[in-house]
Amino acid sequence: MADYVCTRMEVTQSADVPDFAFSADPPVRSRRVVVLRFVRTALSGLVWFAIVVVLLGVGAAAGSTAVWATDAKVPPQVAAFLRRTGVAMPVRAVQVEPAPVKSGLYDRALVTGIYDRASPSIVEITTIRGERRGSGSGVLISPNGTVLTNYHVVRDATSIEVTLLDHTRLVATMLGRDPQDDIAFLRLEDAPPSLQTLTLGDSDELRPGELAIAIGNPIGLDRSISVGVISGLGRTLRDGDRPMRHIIQTDATLNPGNSGGALLNAAGEVIGITNAIERAAGRTGFGGIGYAVPSSSVKRFADRLLAGEHIRHAWLGISGQDVTPSAARELGVTVSRGVAIGSVVGVGPAARAGLRKGDVITAVDRAPVETMDAFGAYLDRTYRPGDRVTLTISRGSETIETMATLEPWPEGDMAP
Repeated sequence: MADYVCTRMEVTQSADVPDFAFSADPPVRSRRVVVLRFVRTALSGLVWFAIVVVLLGVGAAAGSTAVWATDAKVPPQVAAFLRRTGVAMPVRAVQVEPAPVKSGLYDRALVTGIYDRASPSIVEITTIRGERRGSGSGVLISPNGTVLTNYHVVRDATSIEVTLLDHTRLVATMLGRDPQDDIAFLRLEDAPPSLQTLTLGDSDELRPGELAIAIGNPIGLDRSISVGVISGLGRTLRDGDRPMRHIIQTDATLNPGNSGGALLNAAGEVIGITNAIERAAGRTGFGGIGYAVPSSSVKRFADRLLAGEHIRHAWLGISGQDVTPSAARELGVTVSRGVAIGSVVGVGPAARAGLRKGDVITAVDRAPVETMDAFGAYLDRTYRPGDRVTLTISRGSETIETMATLEPWPEGDMAP
C-alpha cells in the first residue's frame, strides 16, 4: 500500500511552535536559524578535525611533519590542537581552482546556471484556512504577476499571500482552477513591473532519463534545489477514486512545501509543477517518489484558466479494471481486451446509459479500448462535459452499443 502525499505544508496559526501536517515536531523558523547556525559551526569543527587527522596520517607516513597551506582562518581550538600535536600552522595562502564537475548526467555549470536564472521566478505561497496556515510554492509565468501553482495549495483558502525573491509580500487572488489536474492560476495585486518569469516547455517531448531540476520551498526553505532525472511518464495517481493522469515521475527530491514549484528541463523551461510524493506505508528506507503535473496539462487549458474559468472534466461514472484472460473467463465474455466495469455510480451517465457491473467496454466511438488508464485518458483528452459518446459493450455472449452523455466530475468527495 502506498500513500500519496500532496506536498503542501500546513501549520497551526495560533501555536508558538507550528504543528506541521507532514513531519513530526519541526522547528519554527527562528529556531531553525539557531539550529542551522549550530550545524554549520559543528560541521566546520568536524571539517577542521578531519583535516588535522589526515595531516597527522600523512606526517606519520612520511616520517615528517606535514605543512598545510591555506587562506582560511583557523578556529582557536583547532590552532591549539595543531600546536599540541606538532602539526604545522598555516604559513601562506594557496589559490586552488575547483576542477570542473561534469560527470555523465550532472553538469555543475549547467545546473547552477539554470538555478541562477530560474530561482527569482519561484515564489512562496502562504494561505489561511480557518485557524490553519498552509505553505507551498508557485511559479511566475507573466511579467504582470500571474502565478502558476497546484490547486491543492490554495484550495479553500480564505487568504493567499505570495512572497517574492526580495521578500516583498503581496496579496493574491485566484484566477482560474482545474481541480482534476491540480492546477491553479493566481493574480498578484499591486505587482511590481517586469517580474522575472519562466517559460513553459513541452512535456510531451520528454523521455525517461532526461535531466529534471526541482526548485521550490520545502518546509519553508525558500528556493531550494534538487536534481534528478525523469523517471517515468504518463503515470496515474488517485486521490480517493479521482484520477490525476499524464503525471511525470521524478527522482528529484521533493518534500512538504514543494507543491506548486517548478520541475525544469536542461533548457531551464518548466516541464512540470511538482505536486505529490508517494511513500510506502509501513516501510522504512523508502525515500519516496516524486510526481509533477506536466506542462502539457497546463497549456491545454491555459487560455481558459487565465480568463477565470473553473475547468470541469468529462465523467462517465464507473470504476473498472483491465480485462485479463482470467477475468474474461470469470465474466463469461470472449473478448481479450477492454475495461471490465467493477461499479456504476447510481445517478451517473453510465447508469443512465444502462451500463452494468460486469459489462466490458471494448470501444468508444469505434476507437478500441485497451486498458482502464488508456480509456480514462482518452475520455479526458478527447471529450468535454455534455458530449455524447457511443460505447461498445460486451455483455456475456452479446455485443451491444449504447449512447452516454458525459457529465462534469462531481465536486467534493471523489467519485468513480
